[in-house]
Amino acid sequence: MMYAINKTEAPQPLNLRSRGSYWRDLFEKMSRNDWLRIPKEHHNRAQAAASTYLKGRYSLYRIDDGSGDYCLLKLR
Repeated sequence: MMYAINKTEAPQPLNLRSRGSYWRDLFEKMSRNDWLRIPKEHHNRAQAAASTYLKGRYSLYRIDDGSGDYCLLKLR
């Protein structure tokens, strides 16, 4: 097989995010100090997504109002 060296502009890469991610899109829309109320039953899902997409730039804590819900705060 022969390889040819090209001097023109390289082709564009595939758009691998075409299927989208609900959490990633949501986190990208958030600004610093924006927060979300996370229901208790979605806590694990939100924590995993924040760990993946925010990489330590968030705080997730339980709200003290008796509901058992959580608050996800974007820090940076």
